[in-house]
Amino acid sequence: MPKIKSKLLTKQNINDFMQGSLFGTSLLDGHNLYLFKNKYSCVWKLRTQSKIGNKTQFSWKRIGDARDITLSKARALADEMRDLIRQGINVHTFQDQQRRLGKTWGQIVKIYLLENKQNLKQSSLNKLLALLSKANKLNDTIMAKITEQDIGSIIDKIKLKAPSAANALLREIKAIYNFAYDEKYITIKLELTIKAKYKVKPRSRYLNENKLAILFKMLWNDEDVPDVIKIAIYALFITMLRREELLKLEWSDIDLNNHKIIVKNTKRIDNFIVRIPTQLTDKLSKLREQNPDTKYVFYCRQYRYNGDTLCKWCKILGLKYQIGEFTPHDARRTAMNILSDRNKPYKVIDTALGHLQMGVNKSYFSTHLSEPRAKLLQDYADLIDLLIMESI
Repeated sequence: MPKIKSKLLTKQNINDFMQGSLFGTSLLDGHNLYLFKNKYSCVWKLRTQSKIGNKTQFSWKRIGDARDITLSKARALADEMRDLIRQGINVHTFQDQQRRLGKTWGQIVKIYLLENKQNLKQSSLNKLLALLSKANKLNDTIMAKITEQDIGSIIDKIKLKAPSAANALLREIKAIYNFAYDEKYITIKLELTIKAKYKVKPRSRYLNENKLAILFKMLWNDEDVPDVIKIAIYALFITMLRREELLKLEWSDIDLNNHKIIVKNTKRIDNFIVRIPTQLTDKLSKLREQNPDTKYVFYCRQYRYNGDTLCKWCKILGLKYQIGEFTPHDARRTAMNILSDRNKPYKVIDTALGHLQMGVNKSYFSTHLSEPRAKLLQDYADLIDLLIMESI
């Protein structure tokens, strides 16, 4: 590109250059500050150099359009860039870094979720969003300005009522800070010394055969319990599904003629097929007769029962029947323990629970293990009937 050499430029030099010079020429102001003539306008650029090994590499840093930036402003901006270069700062990425450093906590959380959590199931994502919402007071604060005390006050407040939630939130906050540091949204890594002590206690509670017999013997004769709740509790034990997996079932998911339930989204498997025993099929058929126009199987007030309501019923009935409180998830442990004690194959029990095993392909569930799982559930339903009869 032809250069028009000059000492220090004047306004007249620039006006003449802009009006009369050919496209592709440039004008030097000194100290590597140039004015370039392109097809549509004139642009200020600073020629920079950097050393890579033993070689010197030259490049151009755009300052701006000469119609918007005066000569004095261009010189001032060029001086600022030279100062940055003397400090070892890359002027080509500096503005982008500044924009990144100015982002708020809320903005960075959105980027973090988009880049790291996009493969989460919607239900898991909703839980994570609910957890992060507990730190919403930080949303409008620039992340680099957030202190450990700011985070600590949030964690301490949550810890009083929900230590497990405080622990989970602190874990996510640390992950977001690590992400922000790695992606240059903050220049100093905040080493959080906050602790949300929470020791996870593995649950081992389940109903033994005697308590299981008492539960269903009393339940079927309890006129204070709605039929839909009775069948929901029975289905929990028989199918071994998690409470939300069960309660989200729609009638379109159930094939009563072929004794099948399709669970669209389990914790680990989509479209999980459960072949249900005849006892449960009969009870679901009666429930369908009672509610022929509902969408959900476990219908309640134009929608469906939620997990918390079912959990409350389990606890109430456990105390009422004097077998001790139990939760919907205890039904899974009950099935696992009773069937294991009855010497049923562990692999079949585990797959009936919807657990994925190392080296077992998901398609294996619907081929080789379909019949054994169906037989296991039928045997379990027959066993519950037998336990009830023996307790009379």
